[in-house]
Amino acid sequence: MFPMKNSGGGRRPSGLRLVLALAACAAVSGCGGGDPYAVKTVSAAGTVTYKDKPVSKGTILFQPVDEKGRPASGTIEDGKFTLTTYREGDGAVPGKHQVAVVATEEAKSKDGDTTVKYIIPERYASPETSGVEVEVPPGGSGDLRVDIK
Repeated sequence: MFPMKNSGGGRRPSGLRLVLALAACAAVSGCGGGDPYAVKTVSAAGTVTYKDKPVSKGTILFQPVDEKGRPASGTIEDGKFTLTTYREGDGAVPGKHQVAVVATEEAKSKDGDTTVKYIIPERYASPETSGVEVEVPPGGSGDLRVDIK
């Protein structure tokens, strides 16, 4: 990878150690220097229902209303989701969010073609058209509820 000269004692040059340490730190925690516009996230998980029944599978998106911070997303499995913004499972930025839920399944047409069928009406697939808003509290929550009627 990097050519190294042995400076005696079998030790790596200090510059390489610094690069490796910084790379390891960034991989594990971001070192606080990754995204200069990063906004602190809090834990955010919960349940999604459609017509009072858990959504079996799909994707959920939380778009901050005040546009501070990135959107958070997660996979829905058996009605449950955990949000990710920067790193897997790190949650969402606190505050009010517009929510989108995409739940589809493949369907065969009469002529044998495969099409995508929305399990939840398509208007809920965009945060701008869903009309669903959820507040992520400053301390985070593992019990957020997204109820689509």
